[in-house]
Amino acid sequence: MLRACRRSLKPGGRVAFYTIYVTPGLSHAARRQALKAGPSSVYSRAEQQALLRSAGFVGVEEMDVTDEYLRIARAWLAANETHAALVRQSEGEAEFTVRQAERRLRIQAIENGLLRRSLFVAERPEKVQPRGMHGRRPVLTPGLQQ
Repeated sequence: MLRACRRSLKPGGRVAFYTIYVTPGLSHAARRQALKAGPSSVYSRAEQQALLRSAGFVGVEEMDVTDEYLRIARAWLAANETHAALVRQSEGEAEFTVRQAERRLRIQAIENGLLRRSLFVAERPEKVQPRGMHGRRPVLTPGLQQ
């Protein structure tokens, strides 16, 4: 998906997005907890910045907004508790119970440093290098030079 985003941009164009991800460097057990607590899109074996660079982006910047994410997650939980009767009527008892449990689990994971949220900004290079060139001149096979 990131490569498709890069291709859709003009040279020098930028992409920006928020994402929730597992904190890098966790133990295997802590990573499992984070995956269980996070949204389904949280799973990735690579770090976000590395994914952007491997997709051909440059000038990758990250702004950590985890504290704001935690504040909003707590507010969302509290608002649903405050309006529980209406939400239960709209979603149903089972769905309300499941969603509130998921919210509590996610808040706990954020508080324990297992999940993070960041804004990433990256740029498509002004001039795209051919794959594998990295600034080198191509080597032409004798007889194929024009």
